[in-house]
Amino acid sequence: MEETLDNELTNVKSKTIRIENNKAIYRFYDVPADILGEKVNKYLLSKQYKLKSGNATKGVYGKGNKTMRILIGAFVKYFEWNVEIKEDSVSSVLIFSKLAKGYAGGIIGVQQVKNEYKRLTELLSNYCNTLNDSKEEE
Repeated sequence: MEETLDNELTNVKSKTIRIENNKAIYRFYDVPADILGEKVNKYLLSKQYKLKSGNATKGVYGKGNKTMRILIGAFVKYFEWNVEIKEDSVSSVLIFSKLAKGYAGGIIGVQQVKNEYKRLTELLSNYCNTLNDSKEEE
């Protein structure tokens, strides 16, 4: 259970996006976890990612061939992300994190993963801000 100083403040809506080197956390207000999971799943599938394990609210998505990445290096792109969506009392929290760092592709491979991570986290940030802003206007 989360401890708070003032219970009334726990329901105050605030935009929460935290992007770190290997993990990004987004808080979506008034969006159930299963619906958010469906939307994220649909988007990743549209970008040729495959759900390798789990489900839409707790799964691993990948694109490319891991074995070929190890053998050939940066000439073969390989990305793997962990997606976890949890619900708390006021929001759904999306945790998007890197599983493949790109080391098998050397410096170029690491940069490829960083660029894709940046692209996806920016897209998720825009989506989060848009949804949360539209809910505040209602």
